[in-house]
Amino acid sequence: MTVLLAIQHVTYAYPAVKTPNAALRDVSLQIQEGEYVVVLGHNGSGKSTLARLCNALLLPDEGNVLIGGMDTHDVAKRRSIRDMVGIIFQNPDNQIIATLVEDDIAWSLAIQGFAPELIAERVEDALIAVGIAALRQLPPHKLSGGQRQRVAIAGILALRPRCIIADEATSMLDPLARQEITGLLHHLNKEQGLTILQVTHLLEEAALADRVVVMEQGQIVVDEPPAKFFANVRRLHSLRLALPEPIEFAERLRNLGYSIAENALTIEAIVQELY
Repeated sequence: MTVLLAIQHVTYAYPAVKTPNAALRDVSLQIQEGEYVVVLGHNGSGKSTLARLCNALLLPDEGNVLIGGMDTHDVAKRRSIRDMVGIIFQNPDNQIIATLVEDDIAWSLAIQGFAPELIAERVEDALIAVGIAALRQLPPHKLSGGQRQRVAIAGILALRPRCIIADEATSMLDPLARQEITGLLHHLNKEQGLTILQVTHLLEEAALADRVVVMEQGQIVVDEPPAKFFANVRRLHSLRLALPEPIEFAERLRNLGYSIAENALTIEAIVQELY
């Protein structure tokens, strides 16, 4: 597989923060094209800093970040890097600028000088991909939080990226909308082959990922598949990470003598095991 994101011995400290501790300390990570990777960690662990480095919004003090082989330190490559790796944030309102949904999705293409016919085609494709084609003529402020987050994702998809970074993109949503946005990211990963880097503090969002990366005090302390990660309950407690309800339920069943596979990480999978 091709390495799309390569973080090489990166250290970063916010210049305005008067503290001896860097936000990231000698962090190395590789993400293959087409992977779905979830980055977990408490507030201040460095996970959002890591996300911003992958989009060249921040530049490392030490080490290198390579995106598709392009170094984020190279000013001439930054537009290409940001087209290749789109990022959505916690609050979609910070990314929405137009008064109509379809105009907002078209905005980034228009400022880059794309032909009107190509803009219309890409906007249509993006609207359909995120399931909001019927909302194209509505003002974004009349949409729900989950719908506005879909608009933000569509604006990135219109640029035809190879990777989407979701930086706490579900944390302001209700449980149903959170589940829908996570499901959409998985759909884009499976159906369009997009690389997904999902930054979250919600462990249940990691259950169906390819890899789970856990950050603690600016360093990576875990990098492994979900089944192995959730099987080590003692370590989860030592990292002060609360077990998601399905994982806790499966653990209780095992303690009662039921044979539940370690990769049964959702209620549906647990039901299938019991059946």
